[in-house]
Amino acid sequence: MKQLLLLFSLILVVVNGARFHRRQEENQYLQPEYQTAENISYGQYDANKLDVYYDNNNIENPKPVIIYIHGGYWCEGDKQEDAAIGTLIQSQNYVAVLPNYRLYPVATSIDDMVEDIYNVFAWIKNNIASYGGDINMVTLIGFNAGAHIGSLTILKSYFSMVVNGIKLIKIISFKHLILYNSPFSFDKFERLEYDINKMRETALSDPSMAYLEKYANAKEGLFLGKTGYDEVELLEDLEDLSIYNIGTDKVTFVECDKDTNYPIGSSLEMMEEIKRVVDDIEIVKKVYPGEFDYVIQGVKNNDPETTNIFLKLMNSIYS
Repeated sequence: MKQLLLLFSLILVVVNGARFHRRQEENQYLQPEYQTAENISYGQYDANKLDVYYDNNNIENPKPVIIYIHGGYWCEGDKQEDAAIGTLIQSQNYVAVLPNYRLYPVATSIDDMVEDIYNVFAWIKNNIASYGGDINMVTLIGFNAGAHIGSLTILKSYFSMVVNGIKLIKIISFKHLILYNSPFSFDKFERLEYDINKMRETALSDPSMAYLEKYANAKEGLFLGKTGYDEVELLEDLEDLSIYNIGTDKVTFVECDKDTNYPIGSSLEMMEEIKRVVDDIEIVKKVYPGEFDYVIQGVKNNDPETTNIFLKLMNSIYS
């Protein structure tokens, strides 16, 4: 009897395996049916909407997931402005998730934004398989403020910190963080106040720089007199090699040689702290020629050189 059961089990394995491989072969010949599910709600606030770019003809074969978080100095930007990035990621046989999140002045603290991105992670954990995404193969790409918010959320989740009364937990184990032109450590107290005042003076004296008034207001409202937003400080008190990882296998820091906001070397402190504290992680630094948005704007303008840079970095963990 046991032999018959064993034989029956083996037959089921062979049959199911054959069906799986047949489905794979069939999917190879299907033309992609690229679709975008827009403005999916992931939280209670108006800004808590995300778009998913996926192939409706290839749901059954799980694909890596790329989360792209837009920048905009914590006070502007919208996922719709980055639709070209979502489409590019989608075309490379990935599932792309582009979220909006609360911005200043609706967000009155950096933790409001962290709460939103944390809820994005929770939504992905619970729903991305329905779009053909593999929850075990997730990369986060952030640009500017989006890189800061994304990486800060991962850190606070890994350390089970309390954010807006919610104790965060590690929801996703990331394969790769790609952080474009981002701050990780910030001026404090008098120096921060001085920088804010200089921005306002420049905005008043030069009409072409009037947008700096908006940025100064955001910086004052989100950072002045507040704590919990500096990633270097989160790591400084930890002992050498005291943690296994920080929720990701690899981190790539991207800088540009003409970036006046966060010039070359801005990520150095963060890199050194990660190397000192984390036992097992791959850290890469890339420097490219151009302004702060050289790569991201190039992708949106369909520039072959910068698009190749973007794709090479994105694919590096999976190749």
